[in-house]
Amino acid sequence: MNDTNTDLTGNTSHSASLLRQLEQANSELTRKLADCTTELQQLRGALRESERQSVQERHNDAERTRLLARERELHDLKSNFVTLASHEFRTPMMTIMSSASLIGSYNSPADEDKRERHVLRIKSAINSLTRILNDFMAISQMDQAIISSHPYQFDLIDFCRDVINDTVAVARTGQRFSYTHTTGPSQISIDGQLLKNILLNLLTNASKYSSDDMDIQLTSAVLDNQLIIAVQDHGIGIPDVDKDKLFTNFFRARNAIHIQGTGLGLYLVKRYVDLLEGSIQFTSQQNEGTVFTVRLPLSTEAV
Repeated sequence: MNDTNTDLTGNTSHSASLLRQLEQANSELTRKLADCTTELQQLRGALRESERQSVQERHNDAERTRLLARERELHDLKSNFVTLASHEFRTPMMTIMSSASLIGSYNSPADEDKRERHVLRIKSAINSLTRILNDFMAISQMDQAIISSHPYQFDLIDFCRDVINDTVAVARTGQRFSYTHTTGPSQISIDGQLLKNILLNLLTNASKYSSDDMDIQLTSAVLDNQLIIAVQDHGIGIPDVDKDKLFTNFFRARNAIHIQGTGLGLYLVKRYVDLLEGSIQFTSQQNEGTVFTVRLPLSTEAV
């Protein structure tokens, strides 16, 4: 009996010792787990900070790349402007100077026709300079977000006929302009000044790159509250290799280098179309002609 009690006492003492060891081991594991959790949280924090810094560095790299690209763009713009000024301004300035000098020598009544011819040459040269300066001013104003869309209501048919009359005054000899409104109401609401800028550039381009005595067609349609304008010529067309660069500023197609121009007309057209939240497409075949199609959403606001 005593031996039994001794065994029980020993087993109880041994069990208590094991329990204490287990409790100590559990406490140690709990402490280590807490330490590991703290370390993991610190690692996660360091990783997030590293990722944030990496994102910031990528952002900084992207911003530096953007600024460098913008700097190159401005440098190219300045270089192109200097080239343009030295080339495109020289011809009209020389015309003005020579005609102004010759007018002074035509004093008799019999020289009236000669004086009038040189006056017209001076006016034409001044108009050329004015168009170039207006193009640059328009680009500057759009870059500074000064130009915005202000829709108002007007009659499209009368409007297009007036634009054609303005174009005929500067067109090549014998060129014939036609206009057809194919479908839809003629009363529309859109920014008329921006639309006029688009049409004038497209029509004068069609005239410039077509021969004398050629036909140029303007058509319009109104469908699903959208204005669709098409300008078709039968001129020199656009080479396939140049089509993807056509709306780039100062770009001249390789078959148009011999024709006077700034390379800003279609660039401005694209900017005006974008400002009106529209789209422009073209089809062209060299030596056969080009068709530009512009789609513009019409304003639904009450006038």
